[in-house]
This record gives sequence, structure tokens and C-alpha cells, in this order.
Amino acid sequence: MDYLQAFAISATGMNVERTRVDVSAVNLANANTVHVPGAGGFQPMRVVARLTHFGALVSDGLAAGVMPAVTLEPLRTAPRMVHEPGHPHADAKGFVAYAPVDPATEMVTLMGAMRSYEANVAAMNTTRSLALKTLEIGRGS
Repeated sequence: MDYLQAFAISATGMNVERTRVDVSAVNLANANTVHVPGAGGFQPMRVVARLTHFGALVSDGLAAGVMPAVTLEPLRTAPRMVHEPGHPHADAKGFVAYAPVDPATEMVTLMGAMRSYEANVAAMNTTRSLALKTLEIGRGS
């Protein structure tokens, strides 16, 4: 078994999940930013990871260093309108446009990404343990 390949797969998974955590944290940090009329505003992002030629990679074995194409795609959703007539950025009807971030969705994304990261760490630790046991067996003969 190629242990470097297993380490590379786990490392790739950890990098993708770290990116998901970072993007969700930025989305949550901007949940209450105001869309200024004419200037636009914050658009929440999503991390999309795609492996091209997945079938060939499975049949040939995933090569070490194969990275999925990770892209950030903005969510095209309308701003969240809140009635605040005294706000300096309120429109003629008294509504203020806030970034369309759903905190519950972002928290679920954070928890899922953290658990996936932990699973990749566990896989890496298991691979490390197997490699060390293999070396011990080799020394004993």
C-alpha cells in the first residue's frame, strides 16, 4: 500500500474542509452588513469542490497530489429586508437591505465541515498507525 497516497488524500480533504470553514465564517461575519443603494453589498459564498475525470481516477487509483477543482460561487439571493425607518440606509418605505446570510445554514455548514475535517484527521492517524505497525513487523523479522 502506498501510504503517501493515503496521506495526500486526507490532506486534500482537510484543505477543502478548511476552506469551507473559512468561507462560512466570513459569511457569518457579514450577516449584518448593509447593502448600500447603488454600491451593492455582500453576497454569501459557497465552496464547490469538483473532481474532473472521477471515473478514470477511481479505475487507475487516485494519484497523490490530485487536487479537486475548488471554486467559490456566490449565492444569487435577494437581500434580507428589515423594517428600520430610523436607519440611515433605509429606503423611502423604511426598509434596510441586509446581506442574505442564513445563520442557521452557515452553522450547519460549519459543523459538517468540522466533522469532515475530523474524519480526515482520523483517517490520517489510522494510516500513520498502520505504517508504523508495518515498520515494527518489518524490524521483527
